Amino acid sequence: MNKIDELIQKGKTFNFNNNSYNSTNGFFFTKASDELLAWIATVEDFIISNYGEQSSAYKLYQTFNRRQLDGYYQDSFDKQMSILMGSLKACKNISPKTLQIQKEEHLVIQLIKNAYFWTVIVIAVGTAFGLGQHFGTSKFDKEKSEYYELTRKQEIVIKEYKNSILLKDSTIDILKKKIRKLEENPIQNTLK
Repeated sequence: MNKIDELIQKGKTFNFNNNSYNSTNGFFFTKASDELLAWIATVEDFIISNYGEQSSAYKLYQTFNRRQLDGYYQDSFDKQMSILMGSLKACKNISPKTLQIQKEEHLVIQLIKNAYFWTVIVIAVGTAFGLGQHFGTSKFDKEKSEYYELTRKQEIVIKEYKNSILLKDSTIDILKKKIRKLEENPIQNTLK
């Protein structure tokens, strides 16, 4: 209730005289000061926050007309200030609205609702994917280059064997021809 008393005391400092000035015609003209308007906004916020829009204090506050603070008449200014003060005094006599205490959510639910959690997850998954892609590709390339080198060496060896086989086959063919000639003419060939 200390806040209500504080607002009431502050409200008592505002009156027609300290919110008016002399016009060129010699009449007093009221114009709400910045301090008064700030106090009115604080009163409204206090009532809504603590008592709600369905409270009788707020309903009384809704009858307040800010336009009536500016003008030539002291009684309209005083009437609007009375509405504001009455709203605050009504707050002293009614109980504030009960705040609904939210049951604490499970830590996992809190974590899931946390934007930083999702940011970290996205970064971690992206990084893991990128690293996996990099290391998988480089390992594959390394294995691929090792197999390529092995295949190249085997092709060279196979080519050498083919050349050797061709040479030996041609040698065998030549020797077979000589053997046939010898078999056909054993005497003639021996003389030669």
